[in-house]
Amino acid sequence: MTRPADRWWRGAGVVLLVAGGLAGAVSDAGTMDGASVLLLLGFPLAMLGLVLVVQGRRAPLAIRVECSRHRMLPERLHARRGDTRRRR
Repeated sequence: MTRPADRWWRGAGVVLLVAGGLAGAVSDAGTMDGASVLLLLGFPLAMLGLVLVVQGRRAPLAIRVECSRHRMLPERLHARRGDTRRRR
């Protein structure tokens, strides 16, 4: 069962995925001056949308944890626990 917040994140992922795909299609359709820039902006949008569609609301949480100062904390606690058990 998905929560409403999870559905919201997955919906935002679908919107980003479609927007990135449309940016790629528009950049291939015509010979504009900014076509390559549009394609370069559309591809990351599509990839971010795909991640959000698959992961839902866990993706922003993972990004926030990865960007924080404490991203190594669980590994350090686990290593410290392992060291104290070996000393006994």
